[in-house]
Amino acid sequence: MPTPQQSDGATRRALVAGLFGAYYHVIPLADVPSAVGSKRLLAKTRGKLRIDYREKNEGYNKLRESLLSIGDIVAIADDVKNTETCVITGVEPRRNAIHRASFGRQQCLAANVDGVVVMTSVAAPDFNLGFAERCLAEINIAGVDVFVIANKCDLVTEITDNLEEIFSWYERIGIAVFRESLLQKQSKALQERLARGTWLLLGQSGTGKSTLLNKILGADLQVVGDVSLIQKGRHTTTNPALFASAAHPDLALIDVPGLREFGLHHREPTELRTGYPDFMALQCRFENCLHLNEPGCGVKAALANRDLPEFRYRSYVGLLDTVNEHFKPRKGDYWRGIRK
Repeated sequence: MPTPQQSDGATRRALVAGLFGAYYHVIPLADVPSAVGSKRLLAKTRGKLRIDYREKNEGYNKLRESLLSIGDIVAIADDVKNTETCVITGVEPRRNAIHRASFGRQQCLAANVDGVVVMTSVAAPDFNLGFAERCLAEINIAGVDVFVIANKCDLVTEITDNLEEIFSWYERIGIAVFRESLLQKQSKALQERLARGTWLLLGQSGTGKSTLLNKILGADLQVVGDVSLIQKGRHTTTNPALFASAAHPDLALIDVPGLREFGLHHREPTELRTGYPDFMALQCRFENCLHLNEPGCGVKAALANRDLPEFRYRSYVGLLDTVNEHFKPRKGDYWRGIRK
């Protein structure tokens, strides 16, 4: 199978910029980073690449993983059977990847990113601590740069003490928090942080991801939706995609549909420890301490001395319980042959 590093005159390197069912949008790397003005090619997989994927995900003993993701670097060739599409024949190893687990499947949300933006809001919808903590844990495990946007600050007279405690702790451990009102304007500090690189936007529906895209890139690249009357976000984005602008040639933003859940079943309990850098900085008697009932636990001691906020430890224990759970298959998985 040809690889992206090899050149036989028939293949060329490209960036996966969109997912649409069995098809992908790819941009030849010669056209990046001016991706918006470049023609995106419609591509599909076939041959050994698809066979390897099928064999890798056979059965239900482990999570089923998506084949390709936004940000993957692939090799493409002309499709001799269809001039309107090209064929993906190989994929390069990823330098990083952000995953989530949902309904027994492991989904790669984006690959080869420079950082992740966790989009939250202080109102309409209210800040979701559990979602933010799960996102931050996965991102830290992946070893990717991250910061938080607390949007819709214009909807409240002041941020509550509980929220400020959370945001202040994030800032204390090196996770920047930008308190924004994106519909009105974005701060200069946020503009500078998003001046270059490839960034994944993670957030639930209604938190302002599409608004951020429009404001930062300076074009109506996404249709911005309102939240419903019950204050739950309404999906605006329908397909994950990469966006860029000729006015910002050094910047690319990856948007995915608003996520109602962000599971970590694909992670092991020992991996979850590395998702909390503030815990890793504390000294425990045992190197593999899970910070539950082990003697000489530095995390439990810091919690007792109030050097560690209670919300942070509660979030960790809740995630640990989730990681130890097993998936229940969906009804459709039986007739699809995923589970026998």
